[in-house]
Amino acid sequence: MKKLCLILSLTVTLFISGCWDRNEINDYAFWIGTALDLSENGKLTKSAQVAVPADFKSSKGGGGTEKRANIVLTASGTTIVDLTQQIQDKLPRKVFLGHRRSIFIGEKLAKKGLVDIMDQFTRNTDTRMRTDIFVVNNGEGKDVLKINSPFSQFSAIVAVNQDRFCRLGDTALRDVLLDIGRDGIRPCMPMVEITPNNEQEKNEIIEVKSVAIFNKKLAMVGEVSGRESLELFWVKGVLKDQFLTEETEEGSISLYESNLKKSIRTEVNGHTIKAYVKLEGKGRVLENNTDIDISVSSERIPLERKLNEMKAKKVEATIKKIQLQLGQDVFGIGEEIHRDHPYQWKELRDKWDQLFPTVEVSVNVKLKIQNTGDIGKRIPGIGDRT
Repeated sequence: MKKLCLILSLTVTLFISGCWDRNEINDYAFWIGTALDLSENGKLTKSAQVAVPADFKSSKGGGGTEKRANIVLTASGTTIVDLTQQIQDKLPRKVFLGHRRSIFIGEKLAKKGLVDIMDQFTRNTDTRMRTDIFVVNNGEGKDVLKINSPFSQFSAIVAVNQDRFCRLGDTALRDVLLDIGRDGIRPCMPMVEITPNNEQEKNEIIEVKSVAIFNKKLAMVGEVSGRESLELFWVKGVLKDQFLTEETEEGSISLYESNLKKSIRTEVNGHTIKAYVKLEGKGRVLENNTDIDISVSSERIPLERKLNEMKAKKVEATIKKIQLQLGQDVFGIGEEIHRDHPYQWKELRDKWDQLFPTVEVSVNVKLKIQNTGDIGKRIPGIGDRT
């Protein structure tokens, strides 16, 4: 009996002796950011921002180092998989995509088209769907990876945070792929721009203030920037808050808008298609350069109504501009028609790109001022005092 127990114990030990095929963390090269560009000879160029653990230290004090905490590796070829292998050949560790935070696409490549690129992302199980994706305005993606940002050791992470806090929608690869798979909406991506060095700035700065618009074939057809880009994302339903300044006849007033929502109702009558966009939110007054006492309802409510009317006209102008100049339904009006009128949509779907510019769109803004600050009127100047 004792011999039998001993044999069983030794047999069990063989199966619980450890993970013989495990990979140590030191065996991995952590891929933080990817850049995809089109070279002068028409080939696809892929760059990788890879963490260098030995140099991952603060550059200030505490025995830190001025060395970069990452390296940027570049390869050129025909397919993304081939380029990934070329980059792997340059590393003494196994590449790991689980920590990749962002993908940067050069504008030249974006205008050519991204069908082949997106195909690889949908098939590769190592791809993280929450990876943010950007188009580089008037530049190449690899230039963003090479930036020495003062805010983080990795410019790929800086761009993600920049997009999140500038309220341009925080667009991920998953969102783009979902838009690609639907007939009633066209994809769009935030655009990053590198602010050049000057005498006062030691480092280059990343800005996110534009949106690239794509057609059904995934080719970039244009962009919108500034206020129009925020309005685009509000109508699309991904904008959550923003700062807003409006110039009225009485002066300027600035608000912080939050809890932003949208709803779209559609009508299809023969060849006439109408869309009614309703935008809602709550406003907090940050600056009042008018003589209006916003703490008094009789003065605040007319101002609120006027601001809503002004904003509605601006949003309508932005929608009309995209309809006529770019012709791409990045707002998802077609998807709303699909939900509201599924039978009519079957006839409209295949010719939606031709019909979208003809849609009659009206906008209704209901932004309610709920916080007016500590005072009603602005602080009077010396000349205003009696």
